[in-house]
Amino acid sequence: MEARPMKFARILILGLMAASIAHAQTPPRVSVPAAVVPSKAGQLQLDYQSLYQREVDKNKELKGQVATLTERLNQMTRPGGSLVQAYCESPTVSRNTAGASNDCAKNGFGCEPVSGLCRTSARSSDECAAGYIYCATNGGCVRDADACH
Repeated sequence: MEARPMKFARILILGLMAASIAHAQTPPRVSVPAAVVPSKAGQLQLDYQSLYQREVDKNKELKGQVATLTERLNQMTRPGGSLVQAYCESPTVSRNTAGASNDCAKNGFGCEPVSGLCRTSARSSDECAAGYIYCATNGGCVRDADACH
């Protein structure tokens, strides 16, 4: 009776070995990229010229994209462009990213830090340029109290 389980175990082992050998002889499916070509000896070799040309073409495309984006950026940041932004260069000078500036002090006001533009009205003397005071009557900045009406 013990011979029967032993025979069954041998058959099972032989069957598993045969299956693993058959599986080992089946070549795996590999997708071959265009830059890899079969050689005469049946081995795969890299086609370096094809790889190089692919990179040259990609580089040319990227350079074109950079040129297009640079032109768009130049159009947006030129005077009158949509991305020109103002900022306060000093407490009394407003400047924009296109290079233009405005002296806010010539009208008695300071530069408004949130918008970067010259103020056109004030709520206290802190918002006036140096040498000017706040006039509550007209909401402006004046040189002296006599000018406030």
